[in-house]
Amino acid sequence: MRAFAPRLIAPALALFVVACASSATLARQSDEALAEGDLRKAYGRALSAVEKDPQNQAARGAYAAASQLVAADFRQRVVALAVADTTAAANLALDLRRIRLEVARHQFPLDVAPEYDAAERAILRSAARVRYQRGVDALAAHRPKVAVDEFLSTRRYDEGFADVAVRLDEALRLATARVALLPFGDGIGVPGLSQEIGDTVRSELSRRAPDEFRFTQIVDAAEIERNMTVAQLRNPRRDEALDLGRRVGAQWVVLGRFTGLRSNNSQRDLKLPLFRRIDSKDDKGVATVRWDESTLPIVTRERDVTVQYEFDVLEVASGLVLAHVEQPARAWVRVAWTDYRPDENSDRYTLLPPDVRKADPKRARQVDAQWREQMGSWNLGEVLQQSRDQRARSRYSSRFRREFYGDTRARPVWMGELPSENDLAFVALHDTWRAVLATLKELDRKG
Repeated sequence: MRAFAPRLIAPALALFVVACASSATLARQSDEALAEGDLRKAYGRALSAVEKDPQNQAARGAYAAASQLVAADFRQRVVALAVADTTAAANLALDLRRIRLEVARHQFPLDVAPEYDAAERAILRSAARVRYQRGVDALAAHRPKVAVDEFLSTRRYDEGFADVAVRLDEALRLATARVALLPFGDGIGVPGLSQEIGDTVRSELSRRAPDEFRFTQIVDAAEIERNMTVAQLRNPRRDEALDLGRRVGAQWVVLGRFTGLRSNNSQRDLKLPLFRRIDSKDDKGVATVRWDESTLPIVTRERDVTVQYEFDVLEVASGLVLAHVEQPARAWVRVAWTDYRPDENSDRYTLLPPDVRKADPKRARQVDAQWREQMGSWNLGEVLQQSRDQRARSRYSSRFRREFYGDTRARPVWMGELPSENDLAFVALHDTWRAVLATLKELDRKG
């Protein structure tokens, strides 16, 4: 008889068959599997049958038979395994408990097995004792994160073992690090940069902390601001950072700095053919089409800004550097503009009329390539509409900054001017929080 393996995942095709089969069919399949000694399949088919139709007698009979044999198989294997490996036997016993809960939820009784129940309690308690001692040893070795996992395992085997709840609380307290995130020092002289990027780092990490960290807590920003002067918030020094950490009860502080703002600029003036369709009728009423040719001037401007940022994670008690990160950040942006003023029928315009494209495909490919290279995913109609409706965007303003966080190479921002170097420093450093998060997650995982 094949032993029941609760963690085996059935193939997708088998799941599809189960989903489509009727309760009676599933019950029959369970009986057949039971006759063949396949307990896993028998129990799975019977469970699906009784969940599909709890009142179906064939399904109830199949589930009652399969669950009794599965439980008996588990009991036999738990006792046998305990001779060689108490922890493995305890894990198997927990699997059986989950099966018993599932069977009870469907209101089916299992046979009483008092001798096994006593053996199971002894096995689980023995496994709990082993994990508890490992937790105590880990605490003594100043490895509280390891101790937390050991005490959690102890509770899994025996919820009330010794003083495990107290020990777990102690281990969690010792393992958890409160982290004060300080504003980055501004070594490039951009007004408001340190405050904005610092606020972004704190808000992003605070929002993600419950899901990303096990042993890391982010100190509330208001608590940090209450304990720092305005000058310190703009450009905190190392000794001030450590002192702040002590005052807010932090074990670690993150202290960083921006330096080395540089930029490169370029501009390209492109003149493309532009044809406007004009429909008319001659004196005999015959419709004619002609194309008036003009020129579409397109100006694209680019600015490539780089800025260095670095930060340390400092241990408050010792002043030691737990982690150091130093890397460049970049903002590469492109804007596009034209002074051409189309009329209201932008759909009448094209770069090349159909007959020209057909007669000169090489020219057509060249014009299309020039357009894609400069304008990316913009189409001609969109550009002409922007040119007609968005003349106020001839001058850049900081209110447009967020439009530059995306890929402006693939789709230039419709703008007559480039953002300043200072504004692009904000864009370049916008994702600094990701490096801080990754660094703290690595430290969080270390035992």
